[in-house]
Amino acid sequence: MLLKPLIKISALFAVAALLPLVLSANRSEAASPMGVWKSNTGRHIQIFSCKGGLGMRIVKSSNPKHVGRVIMCGAKKTGANKWRGSLLNVDDGKTYTGIATLKGANSLQLEGCVLGGLICKKQVWPRIK
Repeated sequence: MLLKPLIKISALFAVAALLPLVLSANRSEAASPMGVWKSNTGRHIQIFSCKGGLGMRIVKSSNPKHVGRVIMCGAKKTGANKWRGSLLNVDDGKTYTGIATLKGANSLQLEGCVLGGLICKKQVWPRIK
């Protein structure tokens, strides 16, 4: 009779011990920026691994010349869910300091900065897939 409650308690401890592992695995998957995002201009931007860092490529645009253009490559991780690198603006042809911050599983904030970060513009992109 004493054995059944001990088995139940042991099973409960086993579940409690595994729960942090399961939760951390889900968090790390959700914390990946890899996928396709929609910019404020309606372009679809694919985030992928590029030269040991984070890369961004236009995969859909109203301007066919922009499709396939890599706008960021090799951005380095600078913090939790944050990457920094050079960011090409295909509209003006200029390169800016780009900072991508994953704000949640389906929200990416992108900043383009000049003058060492004194002047920045931000966009928040939703995940498409």
